[in-house]
Amino acid sequence: MLGGCSIKARDTVSAASLEADIAGQLAMSYHIPKPPVNCPRSVPAQVGSTFTCTATVDSQSLKVNGKVTGTRGQVEVKPATAVVATKAAEADLAKRLKKTFDQAVRLKCQAPALLVATPGRTFGCTVMVGTIKRQLVVSVTGHSGALSYRVLPYKRAK
Repeated sequence: MLGGCSIKARDTVSAASLEADIAGQLAMSYHIPKPPVNCPRSVPAQVGSTFTCTATVDSQSLKVNGKVTGTRGQVEVKPATAVVATKAAEADLAKRLKKTFDQAVRLKCQAPALLVATPGRTFGCTVMVGTIKRQLVVSVTGHSGALSYRVLPYKRAK
């Protein structure tokens, strides 16, 4: 007769394991040091259970929503709002503006290195087109961090 083994599924997912996992995922996704994360003390390990944790990213609060996907503590998590990496946004905007102005541009945005933003939030950038300085209003248009921009009318210095 062969003996059987049984592996008991977890009852809860610990906050410590969630926090470590989320910090690691955020660090890898945004190329930052692991941020502090706070999660509920325990989350039922039932498939479909949901939870919300809070991370502090570049001095900003970021809600991270999660869902239990397996009975052994497997979870899927994603930020509840957009996270915009400013350097990447500057590079993307500069590329788009180069096409608009048909020449290379220099761009600098007035935003933290990582901007936690809900769709509709705006921030400013300055773009140099040759020797002319123009202002942009950049809008976060989706939870994925998609951006749109508006070039403000040129004003001559008085």
